[in-house]
Formats: sequence, structure tokens, C-alpha cells
Amino acid sequence: MAQPGFIRNFTSEGEIPPNRLCIVSAAADFQVALATGADAMFAGVTEQGTDDHLRIDVVMTQSAPVEFGEELVAGTPVIADAEGKAIAFDVANFVGEAELYVAGWVMEDGAAGTIGDVFLNPHLVANIPSA
Repeated sequence: MAQPGFIRNFTSEGEIPPNRLCIVSAAADFQVALATGADAMFAGVTEQGTDDHLRIDVVMTQSAPVEFGEELVAGTPVIADAEGKAIAFDVANFVGEAELYVAGWVMEDGAAGTIGDVFLNPHLVANIPSA
């Protein structure tokens, strides 16, 4: 069971479904966007999704329920797929990249489509060397 910590209300660049990873928007202060990869700092996880005025509550600390985009195992670091769902961060897929962002790690096993808890620990992974 998720025990969310700090929750903040933001404006959104567009519609974001519930239980999705979102990023800090470069477009405006106190704005978020749907996460679609590992190329921007994660703001957290949406709770209910955007409302009619593109306002959204985002869980920014501790843990939050996120929809899994693939089968995940507890302890796996995660990033976002193209739909903001949590997928495994595999360093081998990003060889030679200068900056990548990880959202946190999965707290439970689950198949694709599972709404599972992720411990939020947004951080930068920089300069992944080539093999």
C-alpha cells in the first residue's frame, strides 16, 4: 500500500492519466508533463490525472502507485516508457548517453498493467561509458 509523502498541485502541459510518471516541464514554472523516457528530471507520480483545467496532483516523495509498462521485479530501478508507465532502467540501452534520469525503484513484483508501488528517488545518471 502506497504511503505518499509530499503531494503538490501543478499545471500540466496536457492531459496526463492517473498513476503515471511525470517530469518537470521546461515550458513554465510549477508545470509538469507526461514522462516519455529518461531524458528529463522526474517530478513524481500522478494521482488522479489531470482535471478539466489541466491541474494535477503529483506525489513527489516516498512511494506512489504507478502503472507498470512491462513485467517488473522488486528492487528494479525504473524510468518511463512513451506512455508514462514504469519500465526497467537498463544501462545497456543508454551506452554513451551524457544525462539520464531514473524515477526510483519498484517495491513489488508485477506484470505489465499492474498498478504497483514505486519508491520515488528521482536522480541523474550521467556519462554512461561505452563498453
